[in-house]
Amino acid sequence: MQKKIPQLMIAIALGISLSTAAIPLQVMAQTSGGLLTAEQMKKLNLSVEQKQAVLRLTLRTNDRILKILDRDQQRIFRNAIKEGKSTSEAMNAVALRPEQKAQLSKVTEEARVEMLTILTPEQVKQLQGSR
Repeated sequence: MQKKIPQLMIAIALGISLSTAAIPLQVMAQTSGGLLTAEQMKKLNLSVEQKQAVLRLTLRTNDRILKILDRDQQRIFRNAIKEGKSTSEAMNAVALRPEQKAQLSKVTEEARVEMLTILTPEQVKQLQGSR
C-alpha cells in the first residue's frame, strides 16, 4: 500500500503538469478560429490557464456555430478557419439565413460573456482598446 501512495502522487503531479502545459500561440491561433487573435493574446499576456480557457471556449463556440450551419456553409466556415480567418471573418464568408443570424447572434453573445469571465478587468480594457 505504501508503494502505491508515491506512485499515485507522481501520477497526480504528472496529470497536473500536463493539464497546465503551455499551448503555443501559433497552435492556438490555428486551432481557435480567432475569438482572440494570436497578437491580442500576446498583448494581453494571458496566463496558461487563461490560454487554455480561451482555447476551450473557442472550440466550443466554433462547434456550436457548425451545428447551426448546413453542410455547404460548414465547408465554407471550416475552409475560412483553415485559411487563418477569425471566427467573425469566417462567419461573414457564409451566406446566412435570417433564423441562422439570430441563432449565431445568441452564440456569439454567450461566448463574449464567457470571455469576460476568463479575462481580468485590465485585460478587458486592453482588448476594448485594441479593437
